[in-house]
Amino acid sequence: MTVNQLKWNALFVAIATLFACNSDQPKEATETVEQQVEIPTEQKTIEINGVEHFFTIKGNSEGEPILFLHGGPGLSHNYLLPYFDELAANYQLIFYDQRGSGKSAFPEDTTSINIAAFVEDIEAIRKHFDKDKITLAGHSWGSLLALHYGQKYPDNLTQLILISPAPTTSAHYEKMLSNMQQKRKEEDTKELVKLMMSKEFEKRDPETFTKAMKIGDKANLYDQTKVDELYELHNYNEKTAGNFWLVSNIMEKNFFNYDITSEINNITCPSIIIIGDMDNVPFASNQLLSETLKNTKLEVIKETGHYPFFEDSKAFSNALNNFLNPEYQD
Repeated sequence: MTVNQLKWNALFVAIATLFACNSDQPKEATETVEQQVEIPTEQKTIEINGVEHFFTIKGNSEGEPILFLHGGPGLSHNYLLPYFDELAANYQLIFYDQRGSGKSAFPEDTTSINIAAFVEDIEAIRKHFDKDKITLAGHSWGSLLALHYGQKYPDNLTQLILISPAPTTSAHYEKMLSNMQQKRKEEDTKELVKLMMSKEFEKRDPETFTKAMKIGDKANLYDQTKVDELYELHNYNEKTAGNFWLVSNIMEKNFFNYDITSEINNITCPSIIIIGDMDNVPFASNQLLSETLKNTKLEVIKETGHYPFFEDSKAFSNALNNFLNPEYQD
């Protein structure tokens, strides 16, 4: 058992094991009772670069910080929260909604919804928590954002965790869209178009908006029947739905005529790319990324799509723990 596992057991799991050892009595089956202790969690709003940002902070306040960057652009961090608790014993897990997204405020100046501002928000968060260096864990669009931060602030990174990175080039982006459309059932396409043309969608009715998001995202799962379960943590109201739509449309221009790999040659910190073998993002995109980063490893989780931490949490956890702690044993 590793040191990390011992700490986890000491801090978060109380185990009572009952043995029937009397040879004069029939032996009873060994019973192990595990009682999870609640992980310290704090939710609060912090002003970052003039914009109120919503945070969830979990785990060991004295541990190394991991800052999580959600996907989108325009989603919230809610859907990431349940999948990293195993790290809470030894790390401070910092989740936040990016500017204009989720429960964070939408800036008065809409021109500040841009990559440069997102990068400076991360830097301001690092300074707010008084950390010399941070590990960034990005999912999808969040991985691209992590790379942009690393390009500008390479010396402030401990490690990079890139989960199902968004396409690295505009050509790969177009291929991803094509792959999604091929996987999407004809009836889902028709229903999606119908929903998006409805008055309810135009008004950002939460029920209609969530239904459209589910149908759109189904193609990103290996097992599309699990989309309802995936979306249990995606909560929209008229405001957050409207903000998502606005942020995603403002940021859309960044996915045309780009190549992130031309900008990240200065990133040297250890990094890992974790992807699903059935992700719509072309494997060539992640292969190019792994070849460009100087100190990285590429892990592929079988029978998963764009959400490997959701579709196979155990395999994902093993890959992540083996990266963070080479002595880790399942």
